[in-house]
Amino acid sequence: MGYFGQTEREARREYLSFVRKGIAEGRKPELAGGGLLRSAGGWKGLKEARESGERVKSDERILGSAEFVERVLRESGEQWERR
Repeated sequence: MGYFGQTEREARREYLSFVRKGIAEGRKPELAGGGLLRSAGGWKGLKEARESGERVKSDERILGSAEFVERVLRESGEQWERR
C-alpha cells in the first residue's frame, strides 16, 4: 500500500482509484491466459506441444517462455516438479 500513499487512508483511496481505472480499461487479451498459455502460442500451441510429446515447463509464479522459467528456477535453486 506504500506505493499508493503516505497514510493508510490516502493509500486505500488511491488504490481504489487504480483498480477502477483498470476495470474501465476492460479485458486485455495480451494479459489473459497465464504465462504458460501465452508463451506456448495459445491453446492451439499448447495442444500441439502436448500431442508431439514435447514437455513445456511452467510455474504459475513466473511469466515467460519455458526456457525463461527453467533459467529462473535453475538460478534460484528450485526444483521443477512434474505434475
